[in-house]
Amino acid sequence: MFLLKMTQVRLTIVVAAFLTLTGNFTFLEKTLLVYPLSENWLFICSLFIWLFVFLSALLLLLCYRYSIKPILIILLIISSLVSYSTNNFGIVFDHNMITNTFETDTTEFSDLVSFKSFIYLLFFGLLPSCFVLITKVKKSSLKAQLWQRIKAFVIMILIFSLLTMSFYKPLSSFARENPDLRMYINPTYYLYSMTKYVGTKFNTSTTPFSQIGLDAKVNKNENKQRLLVMVIGEAGRVDRFSLNGYERQTNPLLEKEDVVSFQKMKSCGTDTAFSVPCMFSSLSRSNYSHSKGKNMSNVLDIISHAGVEVLWLDNNSDSKGVADRINFKDYSLPSVNPTCDIECRDEGMLIGIQDFIDANPENDMVVVLHTMGSHGPAYYKRYPDSFEVFMPTCQTNQLNECKDEEINNAYDNTIIYTDYVLSKLISVLENNTKIDESAMFYISDHGESLGENGLYLHGMPYLIAPDEQKRVAALMWFNEELSQSLDIDSIKEKIELPLSHDNLFHTLLGLMNIETELYQQDMDIVAK
Repeated sequence: MFLLKMTQVRLTIVVAAFLTLTGNFTFLEKTLLVYPLSENWLFICSLFIWLFVFLSALLLLLCYRYSIKPILIILLIISSLVSYSTNNFGIVFDHNMITNTFETDTTEFSDLVSFKSFIYLLFFGLLPSCFVLITKVKKSSLKAQLWQRIKAFVIMILIFSLLTMSFYKPLSSFARENPDLRMYINPTYYLYSMTKYVGTKFNTSTTPFSQIGLDAKVNKNENKQRLLVMVIGEAGRVDRFSLNGYERQTNPLLEKEDVVSFQKMKSCGTDTAFSVPCMFSSLSRSNYSHSKGKNMSNVLDIISHAGVEVLWLDNNSDSKGVADRINFKDYSLPSVNPTCDIECRDEGMLIGIQDFIDANPENDMVVVLHTMGSHGPAYYKRYPDSFEVFMPTCQTNQLNECKDEEINNAYDNTIIYTDYVLSKLISVLENNTKIDESAMFYISDHGESLGENGLYLHGMPYLIAPDEQKRVAALMWFNEELSQSLDIDSIKEKIELPLSHDNLFHTLLGLMNIETELYQQDMDIVAK
C-alpha cells in the first residue's frame, strides 16, 4: 500500500534535500575549519542551499516517469556508502578512486565491510530507498508534467542566480582558494568523477595498442645469467622502515643484509589502480593516463621482447593490466599458495620463484612479486600471529574507532612481516648459486595515512594528498658477483636524492642490460 502520493518534481526535490543534508558531514566539517560558523553562518547556509538547488536542477533533468525511482534509489544507496567511506576514512572519490573501486577484489571489499557500514547503508540508503519505492507518483499528462518541471527548474535557476549574485565574493573566493573542498561534496563530485571514469574507460578501450621498444635487445659483455626479483610493496611507508631511521626496529633481518634503502622515493599515484600501471610505463607521472599508458608496451613487455623470461606472481588484486602479455600466476588462491591461514601470505610466492628458476637454467629472468604488504584497513590480518611484536593492535577495520597507538602497532607489524619476506627472498637468491648475478628491488606502489590530520588509508587526489600517501619505501639488494659489476658506492650516493616511480622504467632496463632508444641513463638509479 502506498503511504504517500507525490508528483515527480516533489519526490525529486525531497530526495535532493535529503542527500544534501545527510551526505555532506565531512564537507561541512572541513568547510567550518576555513569558515567558522560564528562569523560565516549566513554564507554556510547559502552554500548548502546552493548545493541543494544545483542537485535538484540536475536531478530534474535526469528523472522522468519511468526512470525516477531507479535513479533516486541507486543514488541514495551509492551516496550512503560514499558517506561512510568519506566520514570514517577521509576518502575522496575522484576518478582514480572510482577506478580503484571498480577494480577491487572480494578480499579488499570485505576488509571495508563493518557494522557501521551497514548502519550507514540502512539509514542513509535502504530506508530512504523504501520511502521512494512506496511513494506513489501522481499520474499526470505529459503537458502537465512538462509544465511542472519547467516551473520548478525556473525557480531553481532563479534561486541559484540570486544566491550567486548575493554571495558572489565569498563563493568565488571559496572556489578559488579551496578547490579541495569541492571533492567532498556528495553526490555531485562522485557523479562528476564517474563521468570521467567512463570517459577514461572509453578512451582506453578505443585507443589502438602501440608497441614500443621493438629495438630492445640484451647487451652484456659477459655470458652470465642474471635474475632480478622485483617486489611491489603495498602501502609501504618509507618512514616506517627502521632502515631509514625509524625508532622502532621494524627491519631486524634486513638490517643484517647489505641493502641500499632510498629515503626520498615518491610514488606515481596514491592508489594501486593508478600507480602500478604508471610505474611500469615509459611515461612520467605528469604525462601518464590510462588511455595512453595501458595502450602501449610497458617495461616488462620490452624486457620480454628482448629475450628475457618474465613472470608475474600476484598475491594482491591482480596486475592492473601490466602483466596482460606476460606469464601470470595468482597466489591469492589457497589451491596455489602453500602458505595460507586467514588469508594467503606473501611468502608463499617464493615457492613460485624457485620453480621458475629451475625451469630456466640458461636465460636471464625477471620475476615480479605483487604483495599484499600493508594493505589497510585490516592491518591485523596482514601478518601471521607470530609477527605481532607491537601491542596492543587495532583488531577492526574501523580505524577511527581505534587509538592511534593501536593503529600504528598493527601497521608496524605488517612492516616486520615484510622485512621477513624480503629477508627470506634474499636467502632464496643466495642459495641459487648457479645464477651468476641476482638482485632484489623492492618498491611500494603508494604510501598510507594512519590518522594524520584525520585521514586514513590512501587514494587522495595527488594534488592534495599528504606526503604519507606519496612517499614510499624502496630498497635494493645485489649478490656479491653483481655488486662487483655495479658501482655500489655510486648507488648509495643516491639514497637521499629525490627519486620517483619515473626512474623505475629505466632502472629495470639498466639492471637487465637492455639496450633500446627508450633508455635514459640519467634516469637509471644503478647507472654508473
